[in-house]
Amino acid sequence: MSSSEESSKQEHPQEDSHQSTTKDETKSKNSSKKAQHFDFETLFQKTIHDQQIRNAERQATFTDTDREETADVAEQLAAVSLPRRDRGNNIVDANGANNVQVEEDENDDDVGPALPPGFIPDTSVQVKVAQKDMPNEPSQWSNDDDEDVNVSSLIPATYEAKIVHGHKAVLSLAFDAQGSKFVTGGQNYAVQFFDFLKMDSAMKPFREVFPAESHVINTLAFSSNGETLLVGTGEAQIRLLDRMGKQWAETVRGDQYLVDLGNTKGHTAAVNHLCWHPLNKKEYLSCSDDGSLRLWSTDDFKTITKCINTQRKVIKTRNAGGRRTIPTTCCYSRDGKLIAAGCDDGSIQIWKHGHNFANVKYLNRNAHNGAICSLEFSPDGKQILSRGMDDTLKLFNLEKFKEPVHEVKNLPCMFVQSSCGYSPHGEFVFTTTSGREGKGKDTGGLLFFNSSNLELQYRIEYDDTGAVSCSWHPKLDQILVGLSDGTCRIYYDPRSSIRGALLCATRPVKRVRTNEVVKEEMIIAPLALEMFQPRGEEGEEKDVTEWRLRRVLRMQSGRKKPQFRKPAEMPMQGTSAGGRLAKSGGTLHSYIAQELGKSQNQTFIQDEDVRASILRHADAAEKEPLYISKAYKRTQPVPIFAEDEEEDNEPEYKVSKPNS
Repeated sequence: MSSSEESSKQEHPQEDSHQSTTKDETKSKNSSKKAQHFDFETLFQKTIHDQQIRNAERQATFTDTDREETADVAEQLAAVSLPRRDRGNNIVDANGANNVQVEEDENDDDVGPALPPGFIPDTSVQVKVAQKDMPNEPSQWSNDDDEDVNVSSLIPATYEAKIVHGHKAVLSLAFDAQGSKFVTGGQNYAVQFFDFLKMDSAMKPFREVFPAESHVINTLAFSSNGETLLVGTGEAQIRLLDRMGKQWAETVRGDQYLVDLGNTKGHTAAVNHLCWHPLNKKEYLSCSDDGSLRLWSTDDFKTITKCINTQRKVIKTRNAGGRRTIPTTCCYSRDGKLIAAGCDDGSIQIWKHGHNFANVKYLNRNAHNGAICSLEFSPDGKQILSRGMDDTLKLFNLEKFKEPVHEVKNLPCMFVQSSCGYSPHGEFVFTTTSGREGKGKDTGGLLFFNSSNLELQYRIEYDDTGAVSCSWHPKLDQILVGLSDGTCRIYYDPRSSIRGALLCATRPVKRVRTNEVVKEEMIIAPLALEMFQPRGEEGEEKDVTEWRLRRVLRMQSGRKKPQFRKPAEMPMQGTSAGGRLAKSGGTLHSYIAQELGKSQNQTFIQDEDVRASILRHADAAEKEPLYISKAYKRTQPVPIFAEDEEEDNEPEYKVSKPNS
């Protein structure tokens, strides 16, 4: 320690002692402090309650027709949030005190954690009506808005938007995983790409492609990342397109003359259905009219051939007699452990994924009396939903697969591409219907059933047209339906749907300005052009001088422009071309013809007076005319030529002969 520090301590001993005491007190206080604890359940409950209040205020901005229903829902939500039980099953009053100890009721379902101690709720949003028990099944829901939420509020069909695909039936639809794009394909051989962010209220596609020329589009499927689109058509090859509709790969076409399907490297007939693996983004499944299902992988793509040269596995479908049957649809289970196929003989065959696929795990030969249109596994993977051409919709339990658990009849089906499926939360199942020909007026519809007992809950009907394909996107909560008249319908609800059609339904239509011409006059100041701007560092180059202006104008004048010469003539092709004669001597014929011409016309070539050389043959031509004079030898043996007139005389006209 330096001498100055020692002297300062000797001069101020009291200050040092005071600082030491304050440090000791601070240490003692810090040691007595306890770690701060946070009650996460209390924070969550407060967040939920604030969000419910904001939702109630947001719903108040709806139209007058929806205000009564949304107000009741908001009141019910506010009632659910108050009161709540804490961990000791004590009811917390408005002042935050625990008043009465109650027993836990088995029918009383607690929603969320307890309120924080000392929390005083807002009395303006409290409801005195007691909250009733919510039923577990959708069939128990009441249509009274004062009691429970009705069924129609859970199906996003409040608003409708129309999309025109063409004049023929729309057989297939596909959303990407994020819900930003969707595609449509049908009997007009076209695949149209739609982007919600780029569309306006006109709902027009940003691209239309014909991947297989004159083949019908049977099925479409987007990958899990939305980068690859599978296109299955009436052709045996599967097309792989990117998000912008450009084809980057295709599958190989198999040899149709081979009897064993396992020896072919690809399909040999039309592709009926395609689907991606739910977990593996590189694997996809296809079924075809050749009687096989094939597992493919995008890792087998060859850059040189731009083709997937072979499949990973081949699954053969057989009927009861052991012969080949055609799979019309296929699907994966939600966990990807099962593969199901529906055949044209009405059978459903299910294999376990990852095995050799020699034997089926579940089999039902008499599932339907006709071809199966669509299959869909339930969210828990224990049931499977099937739609058939026998006008039925059936629900099977995999444990008891021989007989359906529930069945709905009298659902007309005209297209083998008709769809069925589950809602995003699994409370509904839906299917499409289309009227048959010869039964009067063709009508169709989109039907929603209870997933537990297949009771009809909601119905959307279409006049003079049938519904073919349908897709319900889980993130957007919007339904897209393809109809037989070449149009599509997209249904949404502003209360539950997000993005998607909400972005473009209210967007004004852009004007088409390609045919408009606007005359614009531009005024250009010469000194403002780049060529007049100073570029050097010297004083003369920094400013625009008269000498620089003259130099630029002189360079632009025609005096400095180079004189382009006539380009050289192209070489001749053959003996003669382009009005020019080839040089003689190339062949014997050309050499002889040239020599004969030179020998006969030698005097004519050497004669300098051309006129004298021509008049030399005048006497011979007069005695033995060859061309014109020979024709007038009888009528005019001596030629009479017109005399030169010095003065201009009036022309002589022919005088008509008098009628005899």
